[in-house]
Amino acid sequence: MSIWPFTKLKLRSKLLLVSLVILLLPWFGVKYIQVVERLLQQQQAQTVATIVKATATLVEQYPSLLTQRDNTYRQTAGNLSSVVTAVTSPIQVDGYNDDWLEYYELLQTLPANNQLNSQQKLDPQTLSARYIFAQQQQQLKLFLDVVDDQVKLRNPRQLKRHGGDAIILAITDKKQRSQRYILTTSAPGKVNAYEYIGSYLDPVIVKAEPLIKAAWQLSPYGYRLELSLPLSAMGDSLALAIVDIDSSEQLAQVIGLGDVNNRNKFSKLWLPSVELSHVLAKMAGKGERLWLVDRQQIKFASAGKGDIEIGSQELTTAVDWLYQLFLTPPISDDESISHEQLVLAGPAVKSALAGHSETERRQTSKNDAVMLVAAHPIHVDGQVIAAVVVEKNTNAILAIQNEAMKALLDTTLLVIFIVVVVLFGFASYLSIRIRRLNRDIALAVNDDGRVSGCFDIKNEYDELGELRQNFGQLFTRLGLYNHYLEALASRLSHELRTPIAVIKTSLEHVETYVDDEGQRYLERARTGSDRINDIVARMSEASRLEQTVSTIEFTNFELQQLIKTIFQAYQDIYPNVGFDLKFSPTTLSIFGSQELIVQMLDKLVANAVDFHTDGSRIELSIINDENSCSLAIKNTGVQLPDGMDQQVFQPMVSERSCVDDVKPHLGLGLYIVKLIVEQHKGTVHAENWQQGVEIFVELPIVRP
Repeated sequence: MSIWPFTKLKLRSKLLLVSLVILLLPWFGVKYIQVVERLLQQQQAQTVATIVKATATLVEQYPSLLTQRDNTYRQTAGNLSSVVTAVTSPIQVDGYNDDWLEYYELLQTLPANNQLNSQQKLDPQTLSARYIFAQQQQQLKLFLDVVDDQVKLRNPRQLKRHGGDAIILAITDKKQRSQRYILTTSAPGKVNAYEYIGSYLDPVIVKAEPLIKAAWQLSPYGYRLELSLPLSAMGDSLALAIVDIDSSEQLAQVIGLGDVNNRNKFSKLWLPSVELSHVLAKMAGKGERLWLVDRQQIKFASAGKGDIEIGSQELTTAVDWLYQLFLTPPISDDESISHEQLVLAGPAVKSALAGHSETERRQTSKNDAVMLVAAHPIHVDGQVIAAVVVEKNTNAILAIQNEAMKALLDTTLLVIFIVVVVLFGFASYLSIRIRRLNRDIALAVNDDGRVSGCFDIKNEYDELGELRQNFGQLFTRLGLYNHYLEALASRLSHELRTPIAVIKTSLEHVETYVDDEGQRYLERARTGSDRINDIVARMSEASRLEQTVSTIEFTNFELQQLIKTIFQAYQDIYPNVGFDLKFSPTTLSIFGSQELIVQMLDKLVANAVDFHTDGSRIELSIINDENSCSLAIKNTGVQLPDGMDQQVFQPMVSERSCVDDVKPHLGLGLYIVKLIVEQHKGTVHAENWQQGVEIFVELPIVRP
């Protein structure tokens, strides 16, 4: 059973493929590193759980801050409230939304009811607004995104601070006194806030408030307002009103948060706890973020920052590309609001608020970093009123993993390179030895099937060496056996001559003693004796030719003159056969033996005569080119079977069965032709033509 295409590969290619098994080592190494990574993550999860537990214990030392927020929730249950988000990125009060884009998910929508007509619900395309409160250091930031189908700005020629679209802000100070401010503008840009008394539709301006910084900018669908005021100047509640005045003939439309005219209907502000944020900051390590959430899963304290990773290095080398395929680069933590909300709404936080500590492993997407989130409940008077949440990424573990992976890749590349070089060298060495063995085997037997005796036995002690030695012994035995067979004909001819002579002499003496009936049997015996004598003569001729053909002396002679001389003899020898001789007048000089060439021609002509059709002619032609001449003998008659064009020149091969010939033939005639041609550095071959067979003998010529 063969495994395609493995069986068609060379030895070196197979060994190289087998060497790929070494890739199992880095595979096992990667698996081991992954196991170690999981163990390190488990260890880090225990560390994070310890941090969150210690932080919860520290926060529980401030029960008054915790119970105060919890009691306020109970007292204001069902009333308006707004969550103030703590932000760390700088927010510039300029009226544009660039600084607020990452917080857009926290935008809240104002109620659509018209505060001047409680039965009227306004079309959001006509008037609507979204808002967000944020705390930055000791400043309260407000962002308003208002949809207004017709923005009307205040007339700059009038001294009054109303008459156009306006924003009303109502707050309570530390002494629980209510203060109301109106913000209008005659052009986009900075806006001043003015304290007023009375109705906001016809206010009486008291004074400007420099602590309030605001900016107003138009938008494609209305306008935007940014506002900033110090937390020290206000309490924990406020109200907003957006006044839309499209024209003097139409009544104003007002939407808002709470009621600016009734302090009891102000919206409660859930501000972050600065004190508890400082407590969390004491426990925040590098790359750790901590949050404190109440029972409503609202964040009211936070500390710490995530890891910010420097961009990956530029890939310049092939090794860098290889590292890129296997290594997972650390990435910066996601500090977006959406990520924070997912963490605070996760199962770990819910479990902690239910009174159970929990640690979870989070990965928002396939390419994001793995985050460990741990949450622990905070107990006050035996009740869970809050939970501490800690988030930490696994970049440190990832860095260790990457270093281990780099070391593994470096070692693997080096080992693979060494193994490939060694295996390639060893395979090349084996391939050279096998090719050398194959070459020596091919040279040990010549085209005639004879053992040349030039097979070398080397001092090699492995399996290939044993194979070479066995081949050497095999060819030695075959050579001895071939030598025995080659000498057998000569021995047989020598041994058979005496018995044949005795038989022949005895038959001659017996002839005088037999009658006519005995003469018939005597003639059969004499014919058999003559045939045996003919066979012995032919065996002796072939044996002598093989022994003398390599020692005969060569001289230069003219081939055409030689053929003209013997051509007349062929016509006399075969009077019933017609011969045609064709050659060019150019003189052709051959370096060789005239006797051997004549013997070669005798065999070729005799072969053509034996196989020709009665009444047909035999054609002998000579064609010469620059360095050689081609002698062709063509006869009309029986064609050669398929595949016999070269085998007819081997010894003991004969096709006489296809012609009526009672003479014994051993298939040595064309074999002798081949011996003579090869001794003259030429070639011989036979091929069929339409009506018979043509034999070509190509011999080198001597240039004058």
